[in-house]
Amino acid sequence: MGEKKPAKDGQFVLPGDYLGVIEEYLPGEGVKDENGNLIATRAGKVKIDKERMEISVEAVTETPPLPEVGDVIIGQVIDVRPQSVTVQLVKIEGKGDRAIASSTLATIHVSQVRNGFVEDMRREFRIGDVVRARVIAVGKGPIQLTTRAPDLGVVYALCSKCRTPLIKRGDQLICPRCGNVETRKLSTLYRKLVV
Repeated sequence: MGEKKPAKDGQFVLPGDYLGVIEEYLPGEGVKDENGNLIATRAGKVKIDKERMEISVEAVTETPPLPEVGDVIIGQVIDVRPQSVTVQLVKIEGKGDRAIASSTLATIHVSQVRNGFVEDMRREFRIGDVVRARVIAVGKGPIQLTTRAPDLGVVYALCSKCRTPLIKRGDQLICPRCGNVETRKLSTLYRKLVV
């Protein structure tokens, strides 16, 4: 095995890339020490501070993250149809909670809402609902999402009559202001996520 080359200032690196040894530099932001080896923990440009003898990785923020299959996203419902729901993606969980490219839309097909038959999509989602969903397909056409798992589904909803945030009671949502009762495909994390 050839000798590992230390990273140069300004070099683009990916998470897991070797940057140098602890004897040379102190690990800064975006760098961890693994048995004396300095390893990048995020994608970005290497920054070497010669005065402080510190090496860090500056995140490259020009390109917003794009959702990949398996990612869990937070989004807002913008359209509800009989066979599908359109979701405006807001952020990808675990990717530094950075905003997604502004016009990224995704779809939840009726077959991916829950385990079992869905009679009416309006009983599962309403426009304005905040949802937590998993990406199951990317590529041609809109990104495909699923909310079948218990922790996926609506995490925040407003009353469709008076726009007051709804409170979960069992498997229903109740409006504390007007008493309206609604149903949704609820996530077990309903109103537990900071969105």
